[in-house]
Amino acid sequence: MALHPGLLPPPATTASLRFSTAWAQPARRAPGGGRGGRRAAKLLVSGALATGILALALPRVAGAQWVDIAHALASLSVAHLALLAVVWLAGLWVHTPALTAALPGLSHRRALLLNLTGSFVSNLLPLGGAAGTVANWRMARSWGFASPAFARWALLTNLCDTALKLALPGVAFLWLAAAGVEAGGAVNTAAYVGLGLLTGIVVALWLLARDDRAVTFLGRWADRLCARVRVLRPPEQGYAVRAAAFRRDSAALVAAGWWRMAFGKIAYAVLQAGLLWLSLRVLGELVNPSVVLAAFAVERILSMVVITPGATGVVEVGMTGVLVALGVDPTMSAAGVLLYRAFTFGMEIPVGGLSMLAWSLTRRPLAA
Repeated sequence: MALHPGLLPPPATTASLRFSTAWAQPARRAPGGGRGGRRAAKLLVSGALATGILALALPRVAGAQWVDIAHALASLSVAHLALLAVVWLAGLWVHTPALTAALPGLSHRRALLLNLTGSFVSNLLPLGGAAGTVANWRMARSWGFASPAFARWALLTNLCDTALKLALPGVAFLWLAAAGVEAGGAVNTAAYVGLGLLTGIVVALWLLARDDRAVTFLGRWADRLCARVRVLRPPEQGYAVRAAAFRRDSAALVAAGWWRMAFGKIAYAVLQAGLLWLSLRVLGELVNPSVVLAAFAVERILSMVVITPGATGVVEVGMTGVLVALGVDPTMSAAGVLLYRAFTFGMEIPVGGLSMLAWSLTRRPLAA
C-alpha cells in the first residue's frame, strides 16, 4: 500500500529528525520492564482490538456467517492467488515514479523498498506512521540523502496521498449517480467529509505555496517559541529563513515532477481498486466498477482511522457495509474484502519485513 500519512517528523529541521532517530534507537532496559515490553503490550492490545472488531462486527454488518465466508475463500485456486499477487505487485511498482519524482536520485528499486518497509513498520502499530517515517529516513540517510531532502520527500508524497484519498469519495459519488446506482449513506458521508477536508487542504497549500509570507510568519512564530522555551534549539539562521528556503525548493521540485507524482499516485489507486474488483470476481461475484470504487473510496478514508494497526477491523467492516448496502451478496462482500486486505495489508508485513532485513544486512553506516 501507499506510504502512510499523519505523524511525520517536522519537515524542515534536521535537528528534529535527529531527535526522531534518537527516539528510534534501542533504549536501555529499565528495571521492571522497558520500551520493548511496552511496545509489545501495545501491539498485543491493538491486535486483540482489531481481531475483536473483525470477529464480532464483520459478520453482523455483512449479514453472513463466518462458516460461509470461509467456504467462499476456500474455493480459491492457486492460479487465482497468483493473479491477485501480480496485480498487487504491479500496483506497488507503478507507484514508484511518484516516489522518485519527490526525491531526485532515488531509484525505482529503492523507492519500492521504502514503500514496503515503511508499510511494514506502520502496519504493526496503531499510529505507526511516525515509526514508518523514521525507518524510511534511516534508509534514505544510509543511501546518502540529506535529511531536508528526505523531509521534503515525506511531506510531498504524503500530501499527494492524502489529497487523493479525500478526492476519491466525491469521484465515486458522481460515478454511482452516472451509473444509476443510489449511493449509500456511508458514501455520501465520506464524499462530504472528503470534500470539506480537501478544500481546507487546498486553501492551506495555496497560502503556503504562493510566496514566502505564510511560511515566514510560521517560522518567526517558531523562532519566538524557541526563544522562550530554552530546551528547543532552532537552526543557526532561524526557522523563518529555513522555512522559506524549504518552500522554494519544494515548489521547484513539484514544478519539475508533478506529472510523475500524479501518474504514480493515480495509477496506484487504479490498480488497488482493480485488485478489489478482481478479489470479488475470482470468488464468482461480478460487481459494477462504480460500486467497487465506492467501497475503495470509503476504505481510503477509513485507513486514516488508525486506532488499530493499519486500521484493521475498521476498514474491513466499513468496506463490507458499503458493498452490501449497494447490493452485493453479503457473503461475497465479506470474503472479497478479506481477500483484498490479505494482499494490501497482510502481505506487506512479511514482504516488507524481509525487505528491511535485507537492507539492514547490506546498509552502510549513517552519515555523520
